[in-house]
Amino acid sequence: MKNLHSSVTEATQRLLGFLQRTQLPDGSWSVPYTGPNFLLPLYVITTYLTHHSILDEERPRFVAGLLRPQLADGSIGLHEESVRGAVFTSAISYVALRILGEKAKRPELTRLRDWIHASGTPVKAAAWGKFILSILNLYDWSGVTPVPPELYLLPKWVPVQPINISGYVRIVYLPMAYFYGRRWQAPLDPLLKELRSELFPQGFDQIDWPKHRADLASTDHIVPESLLVRIAMPLVRQLEKFIPAFLRRKALRLTYEHICYEDEQSEYIRQAPVNACYNTLAHFVEGQTNRLHRSWQELPRYLWNHTDHIACQGFTSSKVWDTAFTLQGMTHLELNLAPKKSIQEGCRYLVENQVIDELPNPRRYHRLPRKGGWPFSERRNGWSIADCTAESLLALVAARPFLNAPTAKSVLQDGVRFILSYQNRDGGWGSCDRVVGPLWIETFNASHVFADIMVDHSFAECTGSVLSALALIRQHDAEMERGGVDRAIQEGIRYLSETQRPDGSWEAVWGICFNYGTSFAIPGLRAAGLPIDDPRIVRGRNFLLSQQLADGGWGEKPESCLERRPIPTSHGLVEPTALAIIALLASGPKEDPSIQRGLEFLIKNQQEDGDFPPQPIPGLFYRTTLIRYDHYKRAFSLKAFASYLKSESP
Repeated sequence: MKNLHSSVTEATQRLLGFLQRTQLPDGSWSVPYTGPNFLLPLYVITTYLTHHSILDEERPRFVAGLLRPQLADGSIGLHEESVRGAVFTSAISYVALRILGEKAKRPELTRLRDWIHASGTPVKAAAWGKFILSILNLYDWSGVTPVPPELYLLPKWVPVQPINISGYVRIVYLPMAYFYGRRWQAPLDPLLKELRSELFPQGFDQIDWPKHRADLASTDHIVPESLLVRIAMPLVRQLEKFIPAFLRRKALRLTYEHICYEDEQSEYIRQAPVNACYNTLAHFVEGQTNRLHRSWQELPRYLWNHTDHIACQGFTSSKVWDTAFTLQGMTHLELNLAPKKSIQEGCRYLVENQVIDELPNPRRYHRLPRKGGWPFSERRNGWSIADCTAESLLALVAARPFLNAPTAKSVLQDGVRFILSYQNRDGGWGSCDRVVGPLWIETFNASHVFADIMVDHSFAECTGSVLSALALIRQHDAEMERGGVDRAIQEGIRYLSETQRPDGSWEAVWGICFNYGTSFAIPGLRAAGLPIDDPRIVRGRNFLLSQQLADGGWGEKPESCLERRPIPTSHGLVEPTALAIIALLASGPKEDPSIQRGLEFLIKNQQEDGDFPPQPIPGLFYRTTLIRYDHYKRAFSLKAFASYLKSESP
């Protein structure tokens, strides 16, 4: 019978074989970054609104992509693994299907339409659904949550000025404010007239639109509005009547200027698909044919072409993110086992995709400095992110023994400087922004379906990643930004110390959820210098041990994120198991039976080709919407195997 070391070595070799076969010529790894069900409908709707035709041969695959997540009751939920529908996603999916030429009497559309009617029609949709339908002339602007563009004219010290809002939300609010300020709607054509009749059996012209602004089906009322929002929105509606026309025109010019800036600084890739679609439509409305043409040159990059259907991704890719994690596993291996060429090619991709230029006049356009950071996908995206930068630095520094020449010091130093500039006052790190405005502006969240969106808070998982990176930098080059690095590490330790929960866990936001946060926090704290017997490490470790399941694996349900308590799955999953092993190896002896059982679970679940079977979606954003990270099962398992083998070395 093989010993565990031999079994892990063989599993590692099989996994390395799979990864070497699937590495792209540019040195990266790429998987579909899909999940939310509102992205593809918005893409199709944008083609319609901008008169950009979809090829006839592609239409069936778009239709298949829209129908793929349909549930048994006919509805479509927020994400691919939703167990209940939402009026928001169901309504815009229905519209997109009709735009693609599907007949209203098709059985799938009949069931979808019947569910929408039974749920109260689109007057019960969440805010984003009502907004999209208003642009389509399938809703009235008087029934939409106000998004006044005049907020852009306010002084920057005013908390509700968009500069104080999280970058991920601000970048979507920007074109929404533009369309709302213009009250722009598509010309009413025969198809839209039919859709009015199909979606609103009560009669479109009979609806009291203002009454329905916050009228929501239970499926679309996941995150309740605050009392402040409920009071403020009717007041804003009344105050808008007194805004002078010249001031509205000035605000609209400014918002469009910001839109053009964002497009130019990302070479028209933009940050993500929602603002990419909205910005494309803004250029159409403005009659900017050159900008519209450039938009449509890049917008299809968000599509992922499966063999039988088309999906829309949350970014153009997750290549930097996945490549950095994969390299970390490879560089943990001994020289005789590590695939030197793959490591070199992966490092080349990372170096080529570091953001090397600074934004012109960033604060005017509500951006932070970006030079030296890494984006989630590719350099052209232009949005540097704290933990993407940390994970890239971890990969590049650890790769030194495998490279013909070490990564240039300037590359690493620029990355470190970027990270230091993004630390929040609480000591932690978020993602694409610092916390700029007061935390209480979260009370203005009126999305109905997304939580904690107004502020780019500090997060345990991001902070753990950054601590690991800064500690490794300090180990290899003690003089690099020494004072800043030392202070940042101490502040990061403070943040994680203050946010550890009584049960020993840390709560995550970008993964599910307490296992995920704890599995990043522990290695970060250990790298930063906390000993194994530190109470914070012991409590975190004990939490992970308490979550191990009977089959030796770990798993947590997405409901943990909304209920904010650990809810285990009935059986182990690959990604959380690998992460738990990494954290346990960082905080205790390799002989721990829990580690051995976890490794055996991974080996048992590995396929002959070295890959792992499909897993439930492991990622999410804003606590409610799952998004795919299909490469986690490979990258984290490789790092778990490599960490174990490294601990076994003499």
